[in-house]
Amino acid sequence: MRKLVLISIFFLFIQCKTEDFAEKGLNQRNDLFKPAFQYSYKEIISEPEFKNLKMLGTVKKTGVHGQRMYGQILRSLRFQNITKKVEKKYNLPENLLLAMIIHESGGVDLLPNSTDDGGIGLIHMQPSLATQFGLKTYKNCDKLVSKKHGKELRQLIIQNKYDRKKLIYYDDRFHPILNIDAAARMLVYYKMGYKSQKTPLEKAIYGYAGKYNYKKYYKNVLLYMEKLNDNLLIGDIRKDFNNQNKLLTINGKKGSFDLYIKAHQKQNINYGLKKYK
Repeated sequence: MRKLVLISIFFLFIQCKTEDFAEKGLNQRNDLFKPAFQYSYKEIISEPEFKNLKMLGTVKKTGVHGQRMYGQILRSLRFQNITKKVEKKYNLPENLLLAMIIHESGGVDLLPNSTDDGGIGLIHMQPSLATQFGLKTYKNCDKLVSKKHGKELRQLIIQNKYDRKKLIYYDDRFHPILNIDAAARMLVYYKMGYKSQKTPLEKAIYGYAGKYNYKKYYKNVLLYMEKLNDNLLIGDIRKDFNNQNKLLTINGKKGSFDLYIKAHQKQNINYGLKKYK
């Protein structure tokens, strides 16, 4: 009973929050179709060295398996300092973008859509949608669905040895800030329409996910937002990670869940996070 009450309160909070879901400083709709910056990669902080790292869950073509929820949240939290800044910029509900990352890629770097239909990014974007909102795509692909493009992306990732800092020069969707910022701009744009939906958030998700995927997508995003706000659950993930990583070292020093997340979030500075406003 207590859990049902807490869930009801959480959903009520989200509904109230989304009533104020409005763009900040984006009076011109055209501003939403182009990124406000052009970032690449500059090594300000050296890449961390992890030894004896054991991740929660295993990654397969369709995403995280095994400890699926724990593994998805663990991987996605590495990008929370990006999502927080982007959510603040566009006045989005807290953890909305992070929940979308969990749903789309499970926080797995460089994971193409499992059907190889051309979608890529922490928040998966089809090439047509990405180009519409000002992102560069590999070989300038602008199709909604392209199996050829999807296979080329998978091969490109292998050729570049899963090195994101190289891949961002081929396709903006590999760039974590550009990708997440574009998703935010899409949500702001879509929430202006679809009058059949009740709240701005419902309108935004309806526009982003589409008519046929909307109900499941919206339900899952709310679920993941709830999980991200559950301190007990995050505490369980922390405990499980630490129990499985007693021998973990980060840059030669004893590691932990919090140090692991922090080390990854520091890397986001190399992609221009400090410049992002």
